[in-house]
Amino acid sequence: MAARPPIPVPLTADADLTAAFEVLGQKWTGIILHTLATRPARYGELSTAIERISTKMLADRLRELVQTGLVTHAELPPGPATYTLTADGRALLPALEQLRSWSQHRTRYSPRKATPMSAHTLPEATFARTVLGSGPGLALAHGAGSSIAGTYGPILDGLAAHHTVVGVDYPGSGDTPRSATPLSLDDLADQLVAAAVAEGLDTFAVSGYSLGGPVALRAAARHPERVTALVLTATFPHRDNRLALATPIWRKLAESGDRELLAQFLTMMALGADALEAMPDEQLQQAIEFTAAGVADGTPEHAELAPRVDVRDDLPGIQAPTLVISTTQDWFTTTRLHHQLADTIPHAQLVEIPTGHLPMVERPDEWRQLITDFLDRHGA
Repeated sequence: MAARPPIPVPLTADADLTAAFEVLGQKWTGIILHTLATRPARYGELSTAIERISTKMLADRLRELVQTGLVTHAELPPGPATYTLTADGRALLPALEQLRSWSQHRTRYSPRKATPMSAHTLPEATFARTVLGSGPGLALAHGAGSSIAGTYGPILDGLAAHHTVVGVDYPGSGDTPRSATPLSLDDLADQLVAAAVAEGLDTFAVSGYSLGGPVALRAAARHPERVTALVLTATFPHRDNRLALATPIWRKLAESGDRELLAQFLTMMALGADALEAMPDEQLQQAIEFTAAGVADGTPEHAELAPRVDVRDDLPGIQAPTLVISTTQDWFTTTRLHHQLADTIPHAQLVEIPTGHLPMVERPDEWRQLITDFLDRHGA
């Protein structure tokens, strides 16, 4: 996302108020500045202190203030991030004190580059969904053969502590019926966005894991006005030879009905070497049984979609701040694919986590922290 331009003039008590609002944007921006002038505050404290501001409005305005350089935020004990006025933010306060009515003033100028509106109409939200928490919106896209509970279960409560979390189960996962036709990446992306909108979220960040990564990217490409940030974990922009070889085996094992054999294959492929080799025999067998019990009925359709995915044309146009989390011991999606994403998406950041394909199993707390820290830094 492009940085906002610097404040055009030093603003003092004698400054023109129109100039001030050309920097500030809408009325709530000034109210937030005045609130932070009293003392630094966390997101939840601001939401409580400012009457009648919606969660979406607060998140949007805070993000703009941080991007403009009027507000900064940092993680301070005991967390989460605390928002504080910068020197430029304080310079605006004398001018804003002159305003008698916030609602009478609107900007004639938007410092941000206009975000393209979606050309795609949202369908009715029909997929089963999980909704938890409060705060800025966060939509979740899960991996193939899994579900929201299977992918994000170990970190759901942590994510929902500071966000309104909305996740959908693909056809054949959770309570969503299987599809009689091949799955479409566009349909999965549109259903994810439709579910978030149905829950009252006009804008939201999206976290996509494995197959959920292309779902998240397609959602951002088709509905750029709604997606405020992206977090992509253990994922891929297109199939490589490893995925091309693995997915037919995965699909045929799922179609065979031999869940234990499928679980053995998935355990071998999905766990990192450190985690896999550290397991005693009894624990390894328990992991296989747990995996077998959690296999989604729609796994054959998910595994059929994965090698058809190709979102490379979407990547250069992604405008949302993006974090790529590279699982460095991953045998399903290689680090080459992770780096390809980070190198092609404008201004994307890449961080590494030393796990296989299952960070929610091997390092759940570290994975959650990477997600929430990034979203917090971007006010998403």
